[in-house]
Amino acid sequence: MSTKTPKARGTSKTEFARQIKDARKRGEESLKHDPRAISAKYENGRVTVGLLSGWSFSFDPRRYRALMDATDEELAEVAPLGLGFALEWGSIDQHLGVGPIILDLIGDRYLTSEFGRRNGSSSSEKKKTASRTNGKLGGRPKKNGNKSALAE
Repeated sequence: MSTKTPKARGTSKTEFARQIKDARKRGEESLKHDPRAISAKYENGRVTVGLLSGWSFSFDPRRYRALMDATDEELAEVAPLGLGFALEWGSIDQHLGVGPIILDLIGDRYLTSEFGRRNGSSSSEKKKTASRTNGKLGGRPKKNGNKSALAE
């Protein structure tokens, strides 16, 4: 273990103290908002995880390369690790983060479309003003099945 002081590593004491303070703040935010497991159980080929929030989810652990060749007995050893940010299989020294598992289950395609839908539906003052102005001009043109009316 290194015995070098922060200054010897190129970081001033002030900068080191700032970094520690920022890290503690990020840690406190994680404790409030990140998903944390309070229970985990392997049964019938699935791991069921109970979250601190009261929600639960289950998944097939063999979807993950690190657990593909694990026996049922090894998979049954699953338990929340530390404060619950990860799951641990002690005898095979494997760990999976709870947040990444949830993101994997939801899927990138759904997340991307949902973020786009929510962000696109925001109503800023600029959008409201533009909408009112367009409305005064008669709004969107009416759809008309008669194509010859468009040609005139």
